[in-house]
Amino acid sequence: MGILDKTVTTIFVLLGGVALVGVATDLGTVVAPDNDREIHAYETAPRCSTAPQTPAECRWTEEFTASGIHVVPEYKTGDRSAVLIGASGARWNTGFPNSGPILDQLDEGDRVTGTIWRGRLTEITANGAAQETGAAPADGSWPDIVSLVLSSSGLLVVVACAWRLRHRRATPAMDATIVLSIGLLFVGLFSAIALFVLADLLSPSVAYNFWLFAAIFCAGAAWVTVLVRRDLKAPRTPGLPGIPI
Repeated sequence: MGILDKTVTTIFVLLGGVALVGVATDLGTVVAPDNDREIHAYETAPRCSTAPQTPAECRWTEEFTASGIHVVPEYKTGDRSAVLIGASGARWNTGFPNSGPILDQLDEGDRVTGTIWRGRLTEITANGAAQETGAAPADGSWPDIVSLVLSSSGLLVVVACAWRLRHRRATPAMDATIVLSIGLLFVGLFSAIALFVLADLLSPSVAYNFWLFAAIFCAGAAWVTVLVRRDLKAPRTPGLPGIPI
């Protein structure tokens, strides 16, 4: 028995597909543009003439002393942070998304130069290297990446369910379309992990590029599509639908 055999179940699956498309639309049309605008504002922000007393649109740099350093290897999850102490004695409890290239080289008392923007310590530099903190503007590509995965899977679900509701019963092709939609979700997850691994090998501007992810995702989607088509065309044992002989 397939998931689309019953009309009620098909309707619930259809609503799930519509929800996926809705979330994808919101990410692609609202979240992604907001991230892009924030990144552009940060990159084009002028240097502050004097130290701002309140959150400002300009960027201010000053020297900090590192203390309370916590770091774990890139392949592990855990606390990556340091307390950065300014000349005035102000303490900035600063988290980092990555261990390097600066955090994992810091010792107690080391000096770094920090960048402050909109009241957030967004970046540190030392010995010619730079590292963003967890307060830096979010990378603009992740909403587009998630949107691509969710919309691809959701649209297939909607098509399969609408197709089923127009007919009296489900067909193997309809069930195969649902399987393909689930496969695309897994391919999207795998592609995101592959991109995360590549981040250790490539420069951030390349590793987090949306088109690199799209290439990996589309290649995986094509492979899943071929597998589903082969299974759909394979001869079936009578009475055992979906099991090729």
